[in-house]
This record gives sequence, C-alpha cells and structure tokens, in this order.
Amino acid sequence: MTIENGTKVLQGFWVKAKKGDTKFELPITKEMTPNVFIHISLLQTHNNTKNDLPIRMYGLSAINVEDPDTKLEPQISMPEVLRPEQEVTINVNEKNGKPMTYSIAVVDEGLLDLTRYKTPSPWYTFFSKEALGVKTWDVYDAVIGAFGGRINQVFSIGGDGVLAGGKNKKANRFKPVVMYLGPFEIGKNDTKKHSVKLPKYVGSVRTMVVAHHPETEAYGSTEKATPVRQPLMVLASMARKVTPGEKVRIPITVFAMEKKMKTVNITLKHNDVFKIVGNTSQQLKFSNPDEKMAYFDVEVLKNGLGTIEVVASGHGEKASYSIELDALNPNPETTETIDLVIEPNSTKVLDFNTFGVLGTNSAQIELSSLPTIDFNSRLQYLIKYPHGCVEQTTSSAFPQLFLNDIFDLSKDKKDAVQKNIQIAIDKLSKFQLSNGGFSYWQGQNSANDWATSYAGHFLIEAENKGFVLPLEFKAKWITYQKQASRNWRKSADRSALAQAYRLYVLALSGNSDNASMNRLRESTDLPNVAKLRLAAAYALIGQDTAATSLVSGVLEMTSDLENTPRNTYGSAFRDQAMALETYTILKDHAKSKVLADYLAQALTSKNYMSTQTTAYSLLAISKYTKFIGGKGIEVNFVVNRKGKSTIKTLKALASRNITIQKGANTISVTNKKDNTIYLRVLNHGILPIGEEKIAQRNLTASIVFKTKDKRIIDPSEINQGTDFVAEVTIKNTKGVKLKDVALTSIFPSGWEIVNTRFTDFGGFADNNVIHEDIRDDRTNFYFDMKGFETKTVRVLLNASYLGNYYLPGVQCETMYNDDYFVRTKGQWIKVVK
Repeated sequence: MTIENGTKVLQGFWVKAKKGDTKFELPITKEMTPNVFIHISLLQTHNNTKNDLPIRMYGLSAINVEDPDTKLEPQISMPEVLRPEQEVTINVNEKNGKPMTYSIAVVDEGLLDLTRYKTPSPWYTFFSKEALGVKTWDVYDAVIGAFGGRINQVFSIGGDGVLAGGKNKKANRFKPVVMYLGPFEIGKNDTKKHSVKLPKYVGSVRTMVVAHHPETEAYGSTEKATPVRQPLMVLASMARKVTPGEKVRIPITVFAMEKKMKTVNITLKHNDVFKIVGNTSQQLKFSNPDEKMAYFDVEVLKNGLGTIEVVASGHGEKASYSIELDALNPNPETTETIDLVIEPNSTKVLDFNTFGVLGTNSAQIELSSLPTIDFNSRLQYLIKYPHGCVEQTTSSAFPQLFLNDIFDLSKDKKDAVQKNIQIAIDKLSKFQLSNGGFSYWQGQNSANDWATSYAGHFLIEAENKGFVLPLEFKAKWITYQKQASRNWRKSADRSALAQAYRLYVLALSGNSDNASMNRLRESTDLPNVAKLRLAAAYALIGQDTAATSLVSGVLEMTSDLENTPRNTYGSAFRDQAMALETYTILKDHAKSKVLADYLAQALTSKNYMSTQTTAYSLLAISKYTKFIGGKGIEVNFVVNRKGKSTIKTLKALASRNITIQKGANTISVTNKKDNTIYLRVLNHGILPIGEEKIAQRNLTASIVFKTKDKRIIDPSEINQGTDFVAEVTIKNTKGVKLKDVALTSIFPSGWEIVNTRFTDFGGFADNNVIHEDIRDDRTNFYFDMKGFETKTVRVLLNASYLGNYYLPGVQCETMYNDDYFVRTKGQWIKVVK
C-alpha cells in the first residue's frame, strides 16, 4: 500500500491510498483531535511489508516510516582490495532500476573516524517529523559577499596565496585521500562506470554515493569500505620540523606482503634542502612475508620546503613514499633600516648588503611625503608577535584597517591585509563570553575590562570599513558595556581611563551612554588622558561644547600624561596616541601636529613599544595622515640596475617589496615631484643557528633535564625512547610585581613534547600558570610574578628521532614592559640508540 497525494491531512478529510492495482479512499477517524496535522506513510517491518491497513490514530500519535516510492537504493560495485597509484573502476546503479542523479566521494577512513562521520542519508532529512513552525533564511551573503555588509566594502575574491607564490607554501605532512566526483545522471535500469586513480596511500577508504531523483523527490545513499594495499609497501617517519645544520636519521619500514618478495632495494632521492649522508640506497632480504627496517642519515642544508622521497622496488613491484618537511631557523627575523631624504626633482643612490642565512633575505622600500614613520617595521612586529591573547590578536590587525586610507599598496598586499583582518575577526569571536565581555585568554570564564573595550573598538571600526561582525557580537557587547558603565565606581582596579575609553567606544558604535558620560565628567581629579577620551566621546555625539571644555585644561601632551593605570596594557606613548586621535576628531590642526610629530619620532626610533602602544600609535598616525592629506608621491626606482619601476599616487605613503640578491645590492630612486620624499629601506634576514644574542634584564632563566624519578641527566646525549622532564626556572630579581610574563621554550626536532593534558602520566602535576600553549616544537607559558619570586614550569619530553639537533635557548619577557627580559644560549644535542 502507498499513500497518494499529500501525506499531511486533517481530521474530517479523506486520503487516497493504493494497494496493488486497487485504489481506494481512507477516512481519517474522529478519534483525532481537531486541527492536528498527521503524517501517514506505509508501515514496514525488518522482514516484510504488511499488506493490511495498520493505520490507527490514538490521540496525537501517528505512524511515520519509510516509503519505497520516495526511497532510492544506489549500489556500488568495485574491487574488494585497491592498490595505490593505480586506477580503479567504480560501477554505480540503482537496485530496483530507478533513474537517479548522484555524486561519489572517496575519502580516507581515518579522516572520517576523527569526526565519526556518517554517510549522509538525505531521506531522513527531507522526510523527518517536524513540529509545526516557521523557518527563515536569506541568501544575502551569497549575493553581496562573505567579507562585507556594504556595497562600498573592499572586495576580495581570493587568490592572494597564489599571488605570493612559493612564499606561502608550507609542508603538508599528512595528505588525506579526499576525492569528489559528480553530479552524474543515470536512466532507468542503467549502470555507469567511473575511473579514479588513488594517490600514494596505504590504508582504507570509504566510497560513498548520495542519490536523488527530482521528479519523485526520492533520496538514497550507500557506502563501501575497501583496504588499499599492495605486495610491497614502504613507510618513512621523521620529525615534524627540522633546523638547518641538523643531521637526522630516518627510519624506513618496508612491508613484504607476499612470498615472492625476497630482495628489496630502497633508494632516497636528493634535493636542495636535504643532503643524504653516506649511501643513497640499501638492500633488504626477506625469506617470508615480513616487515624490516632500513636507516638513512640526512643533513639539513638550508631553510625551505623540501621533500624526501623513498622508493622501494623488487620482483616486479615498486612502492614509494614522500615526506614534505619544513626546514626552519627558530631565530627571529632581524630588520636593519636605512634612511634617505630625496630632495625635489633629484636622484639618490643607496648601497646595502644582505645579512643572515641564505633564503631568509627580503627587502622593502617605504616612501613618504611626511617625515619617516617606520610604519612597516612596527607593523611587522605586530603581525609576527608570537603570543595570541585577545589584546595582541586585536593589536596585530587594528592598524591594518587604515592602511589603504594612507598607503599606496600593491594588489597582493591589499589582499593580504584583508585576509589578516578577517582572520583576526574570526579569532576574536572565540574570546567573547556569553555575557558579551571578552576574556584575555581563550577558555577563561571572566571578562577583561580593558580588552573588552579594545576588541570591541577594533570590531566596530572593522564594521565601519565594511567587514561583517560575528553573529550576535554587537548586541551582546553593547549590553555588557552599558551595564559595566552604569555600575562603574572609581577604585584601584577600575580606572577613570578605562571608563572613559568604554564610553568612547560605545559612542563610536552609535550607542552612547549619556548619563554615565555626564557622571564621569563631573568626577573630581579626572586624569588628563581620561578627559581626552571622554572629550572624544562627546565630540562623536555632537556635543562640541562639552568636548572643548574637557580639553581646555589639558596643557602638555608630549610628556608623560600620568602614570598609566595598570590593567590597560598601555604606556605614555599609547596615551599620547589616544590624545592624537581625540584632537583629530576635534579637527585641532595645531595640537594634533605636535603630537603626530612626537609620535612619528618615537615610532622611527629604536625604542621599545608594546603591542598595544605600537598598534594605537600606528592607527592614530593613520587617522591623522588621512585628516591632513598629503602632497602625493611620484618616483622612479631601479634595483641592481635591472628595469625601472614607477610609483605615482596621491596618498602620503607607499610601500613596495623589492627583489634583492645575496650580498651587495644597489637601489637608485628619482623624485619626480617638487616636494621632499623620505625613503626608508627595510633589510630583513635571520641570523644563523648559534648566533642568537644573549640578553638579560631583571630576569634570570635556567633549564635542567631530569628523568621521571627526578635524576638529573645531560641533554647533550640522550637514548632514543627516553621520557624525561625539562624544568625551566625563571627568577624575578626585582621587588616589583610583574604581570603578563611570557615564557617560551623551543625544543629540538628530535624531541617530542608529550602533551600531558591528553595523556595519562600519573604524578605529573599541572604547572601553576594562567595560560599555556603547547605546539609541535615549543611551549608557551603565561603567568604573573611577585617581587623576587622564582617560578618553575615542567615539560614532559620524549627523545624520539635519532640524530644531531639544535636546542635553542629559553626566552622570557613581560609582554608590556621591556625592562624585564632574558634570552639564554642554545646548544647542540644528540639522540642515540
């Protein structure tokens, strides 16, 4: 029996049904409550379909089971065992000969197991029971674009990774099998064949077919798991990252799966990143199906992405295995800057030499119609800063919002900037709590007062630039901020600056809290920097008289305004940047010029600036530069006497990457206009291993290595397979309380970090820190310290890979105060049998 016409019916109506070739009408009984929708379909059991009419209504219940007329049963026919790097034929048909449209997916079962992925079953989605309700949706993003909510946004279609070429390419150590084919269509009683070629892969794959027939609205799916293997297989293993100068022993496992495999030859192929030490080939003997090991020694020559390819052959069979590997120098990038002033209608020639390891060299030129600001160096410092709290995530992207306003940027640079901003927006959404506030670290359950205002400020400015904010971010953030502003009372932990900044950002978002603004304005002893922030808030809502009266008492802005309140992550320079932003909003040319010149000089100097100070100084200078405009730039430049490039723009700054060579370089720049141009060349490089600089300011660091029974061991030579502990000790040598201390320990490629959060090593106590970040090759710990306090953290390690490796030194710093810093010397170590 099948149900005809609609399956949703009301009491008092009749439904048409069919049993065999006989059609009849079935009444809905009066036992049903009025106005209830009923879904009636054929009742089925595990073994057969009942032929009577088992439709019974009791109260609000009804029967809901599968209907053969709306169910497809696709079938797959393919070999029971597949072989890597060979084509396989997949036959697809429908069990009952029905026509259908379908797609095929062939996926690594290990990948599917990670998320317990099930083959989709569309029938249960489209024919599931649902409560009566209303569903809404829109296709706005599909029409306008995923990156913006305004027509005048900066559009990005993608492709920036391709523009950067090989620079953005990273090793993909684990390439899963993921193949998708379709859609295809077959007619009634038809079968189709499809050929796919498997990559270098050994394991098991799942072949999935999902089918649909639009005319009958029928759906179905099926799956088949098949092993992938061959008579001869090879597997190589290696550390995830290596360092130039290291010597690594690669273990290679050869599997002889059939009796005919008696002799197998193994060969490694050369490349420009990895050099094979000793023989490039070996031979293994087998008497029966078995697995055996071979070892090759490899030296890492330089930075870069390299591939180690292993080939095994014998008795007509051949197998290969490739390992893509990043060879990275753990030392930070160093930048040297060279400045020149180019008078109107004149030419200057500049000679400079590269430094550091081959392959790490790059250079940029920065041109400005204003005095040099060193924008690029400071911005790169923000982007590459390694710690990912909410403040530093915000700081890395905040100035980039305004780059296009003042900089003449290349297309790939614009795309990269937009990508960086979008990544920051997505990441910040993970910091927001249910109450609307932002935690300082992901996973914390309390909101950070200043960070909530700072991250909100960035996101509001991003929205004004056309970026789409995380879902429900704004409403929750405004609710939290308004409640916090109303509850604010001045105390040691609740500064007037924090309240003024909160009120400023609320006004910027169009949700000013006028009552709280007036209450703060009437406070006694209001600090100058808080007055300036509050004045900016009043200016944004059009109350210029109140704004002017607040700033009238602020006389000196280029000195330390006040002792910056703790928990705001700032400095005198940061406060002066906020003052510059205020005078820009107030359109005060004279005072804003004094501050802008002062900040530009500070940015160009070698003076330390924290992430927040750097970010706010750059964004304030950007807003000021757009405010005053510029005379534009028109220059020609030639690098190493090859070709001529032109930069012509009405904007005040321009930046270009230049192609340089190892060693000596020459750049000639001609100013084509009647205004002075300021040129800065940024010369980048990474120092060789072992040449990192030791530094110590008010912190000391030491590291010892112990067995799990607390016996001290020498790290210069450790047996393979040994579990041991690194104990890192940091001492504050001053009687000053330190906040936001960051400790980074980078470990050799041949040692693996054992993440004790996911393993059972009973007795290994948790470290007493605020936050920890464990990665493949390093651990980052974050904590506060009392005066003269000593802090020890422990990391569990395993000596996993044979070879000679470099152990970098320990680095520890306070993230917002350069007076506390330590970096120790590294050393070479061995992992031996």
